[in-house]
Amino acid sequence: MRLGFFAYPWDLADEGPEEAVAAMAARCGCNALAVNAVYHHARLLRPRRPGPKVFELPGAVAAFQPQAALYPPGGPVPLPHAPLVQAGVLARTRDACARHGMDLGLWIVGLHNSSLGELFPGLCMLNCFGDRYTYNLCPAAAGDYLTALARDLCAQFRPRRLILEATGYLGLRHGVHHELFFGAWDEALELLLSLCFCPACQARVRAADLDVEALRGQVALWAGRLLNSQPGAAPFDPADGRLSCLLAQVPDLAAYQALRAGAVTDLVRRVQAVAAAAGAELDVIPASFHRPVSRAWLEGAHLPGLATACNHLLIPAYWPDAGQVAGDLGWAHWLAPAAGLAAGLNACEPALAGAPALAAQAAACRRAGCRGIYYYNYGLLPEARLEWVARANAEVS
Repeated sequence: MRLGFFAYPWDLADEGPEEAVAAMAARCGCNALAVNAVYHHARLLRPRRPGPKVFELPGAVAAFQPQAALYPPGGPVPLPHAPLVQAGVLARTRDACARHGMDLGLWIVGLHNSSLGELFPGLCMLNCFGDRYTYNLCPAAAGDYLTALARDLCAQFRPRRLILEATGYLGLRHGVHHELFFGAWDEALELLLSLCFCPACQARVRAADLDVEALRGQVALWAGRLLNSQPGAAPFDPADGRLSCLLAQVPDLAAYQALRAGAVTDLVRRVQAVAAAAGAELDVIPASFHRPVSRAWLEGAHLPGLATACNHLLIPAYWPDAGQVAGDLGWAHWLAPAAGLAAGLNACEPALAGAPALAAQAAACRRAGCRGIYYYNYGLLPEARLEWVARANAEVS
C-alpha cells in the first residue's frame, strides 16, 4: 500500500527536498508522496516553519518552468513561480524520492485556476445568466491546456503517477474571501448554477440534438425563482426532493447533466493516454468542493466512467470519524466496483480526536481495499500530528 503525504512545493523548498523526503520516510513510515505541481490561489498557515508562519501565493502558480512549445498557440500556459523554479524543487524532490524508494506523484490542480481564467475568459464556465466563473476553466473548452500540462510534466519529471484534481464544473460557490451569499441554498440551486453554457458546452449539447437555448432559459427561470424563494414554515424541509424531482421530470436537464459528465470523463481519458504513453499511472480526485463522494456528480464526475479512464479514484475522505470514511469509500466502491481506490485523510482536521482516530481511519481505508493513503498536508501539520501519521502508517503498513 502506498502511504504518503500531500505536500506543497514551497514547504519542500524551505525544508530542503532531501531532508523532507527523508523525514517522511524515516520518521513517518511513508513510501509515497503527492507533491503539488500547479496550484490555485492560497493563503496558508504553516505551524512548523521557523519565523513567519503565513504564506500567500501571488496567484495560481506552477512549481516548474513550462515548455511553452508543448501548449496550444495563443492558449494558456501555466504561470511559473520564480522562487520554486529557481530552487528546482520538483526535480530535487524526484531525485530524493528515487533515493528513498518513494512513489512520486505529481499532484495537479487542473481547471481551478483564477489566474489563467482572468487571462483567458473565453475558456471559463458561463452560467445560465451569462455570469463567468473565472476560477474555473471549462472542461469542454480547456482540454488542450490540461493534456498539454500533463505531457509537459511527464516529459520533464517522469513521475510514477499523476494525481489529477479539478477536472470538472465547480459551480457558483468558490469559498474565497469576501464571498457574500445569503440566499436559501440546496442541491437543486447548486446544480442549476453549475451548468455551463459556454460556446464549447453549447456545441456539445447541439450535437446531442437538444435545444440548448430553451434549456438555458428554463434553467435561468428555475434558478431565479429558487434564489428568490422563501422556504416558509412547512413541517418538512422543502428542499428535500427538489433536485431529484428536476432530474426525474425534466428529461433535457438529466440529458444535459449526462453530457457534462461525458465531457469530464473524455478529458480525463485524454490525460490518461498522455500519462500511459510516458509510463505513468493516473489517479483522479473526482471532486474538489463537493463531499461526500456521492455528491461528486455535482461537479460532473461520473464515477463508473472515471474508473475506466484512470488507474485509481482517489477519494478525499476528509471526515472526523472512521465510520464516515468507510461509508464514503464504500459508496465509491458500490458505484465503481472495478475501480482501484486510494484515499485522502485530513490529518489537519481540528475535530480529529487524536492519533487513535487517525489510525482508525487508515485501518478503514485498508479494509476498503485502498491501494494508497495520502495525508493532508505535510506543511500544514503541527509537530505532534506528524507522529499521528507515523502511528497510523505503522498500524496499516
